[in-house]
Amino acid sequence: MTKIISMALVTGAALMNAQVGINTATLEKELTVNGTMKTSGIVFKKPLEKLGADENYTFIIKSPAPENKITAYNDSFVPNSPAPINLIQFKIACDPSDKDWVNQFDTKINSQKFLVVISSFGFTQPVRSGTDWVTPVPQIFAYSSGGTWKLKADYQGFSPAASLPTGEWTLNLLVFDRSYAKDINSTQDLKATSTGAAAAPLIQ
Repeated sequence: MTKIISMALVTGAALMNAQVGINTATLEKELTVNGTMKTSGIVFKKPLEKLGADENYTFIIKSPAPENKITAYNDSFVPNSPAPINLIQFKIACDPSDKDWVNQFDTKINSQKFLVVISSFGFTQPVRSGTDWVTPVPQIFAYSSGGTWKLKADYQGFSPAASLPTGEWTLNLLVFDRSYAKDINSTQDLKATSTGAAAAPLIQ
């Protein structure tokens, strides 16, 4: 009985140090699989390895229903679906009576599913105050209202000269799928001072 147990222990130790390949003779890790794999769960015991100089990276997503498979993202797989991160550009011509004011523009982008950030903007006309040409800071922001993202753009208190054509805003939006991003809101009150600090880190 003692001999049998010893043999089992030796055999188990040998298997623990062996490499196993499925559909491949090139063994790169303890288990190397050339093909698809189905599992009920994956647990990573150590940090993921960095890619080598000759290796490529990909973005892993869940494919649309009914398959619901984990797959590498690419445009050909879901050509009509949004990417995890999208760049959308709006060119918005203003009201001729004001020339630079966009009080509310409904993007129709679902604010429950996506997070919108204005990454950059441009305006076609110079603006001024009275007879002085100035470079004021515009009010540019995106906000969620009624379930969709709205845009505002305005040089508040300023406008292009009456002799100039109606202005046009170019707004570049970064649109993130909320499955991969989150927004954190915090309201702060500086009270009777001009300095302040958050009570605790919002992320860490």
